[in-house]
Amino acid sequence: MNKLNFAVLVDGENASYNDYPLILEEVEKHGLVAIKWVYADWTSPRQSGWKDVLHNTATSPKQQFHYGKDAADHALVMDAIELINKNTRINAVCIVSSDGGFYSLAQRIREHGLHVMAIGQEKTPDRFRKACHNFVYTTNLSASDTSIGQELGVDTLLIAAYKKCAQTNEPVYLGDMGKMLKTLDSSFDPRTYQFMTLKKLIKDKDDIFTIVDEQIDRCFIKLKQKEITSDYKLLKGKIRKWDSLREFGFIETEIGDFHFNAEEIQINEKHVRKGLKVNFKALVKIGTDKNSNEKCPSAYHIEV
Repeated sequence: MNKLNFAVLVDGENASYNDYPLILEEVEKHGLVAIKWVYADWTSPRQSGWKDVLHNTATSPKQQFHYGKDAADHALVMDAIELINKNTRINAVCIVSSDGGFYSLAQRIREHGLHVMAIGQEKTPDRFRKACHNFVYTTNLSASDTSIGQELGVDTLLIAAYKKCAQTNEPVYLGDMGKMLKTLDSSFDPRTYQFMTLKKLIKDKDDIFTIVDEQIDRCFIKLKQKEITSDYKLLKGKIRKWDSLREFGFIETEIGDFHFNAEEIQINEKHVRKGLKVNFKALVKIGTDKNSNEKCPSAYHIEV
């Protein structure tokens, strides 16, 4: 299946601005968000809560005066029809509303051959939910602790990007990994770590990656297998978060949080859940609470 490029169209008079950052995070689990439009009458004081959210998420407000009932809804529908007919790079649409009146739009998008997703409350009528390929209840949205790049050290971010790419092809083409790094953390830049290029950063991480094929115009890398030595301590904790779609999570312990990837789980993934007590191994330096090289150190060989 081709990569999904979403247009996120929000009924701002029906959806909550408090949910909006989580809504974007949910859509980004399924593809790239290319367009973010929120429809409302922005002259109304009732919509003032959206202002900072729109700025912080780089979202475009779409003004529609209340010319009769559901004027904003009609503007959303017209723009959606124009998008699916004229914008060839958009192959998925996410409608954010609990209004059952959008079912015909969802059906039209689906008939046009595009992926249609929607996010709304549990009270959303069946006809709208069933017209979508994927409908997500707002009650199931969960806040991530922060973006991957902010919470994790660069080593863990690089490994997370590599493993995402390796699901398709291995060894991994460095160009693909660069794109994945931007998907996981849009602010990623090797210059942040004093390297002019991603290749130079990867070469500096020779304890993590091996370059298996390097030419002028291409570079392929593989992840080195982590050797668990006596320097790694056995620790106990409980799972604080598990993101099954992005295949990573966090373990809470008395000395702080530890990040883990799906490959480190020694049990069936369907049994992994928040609050599950686990044992794991981690590199904890003597005289320190946890590895100072990473904002959130990694956990390995996770068992119940």
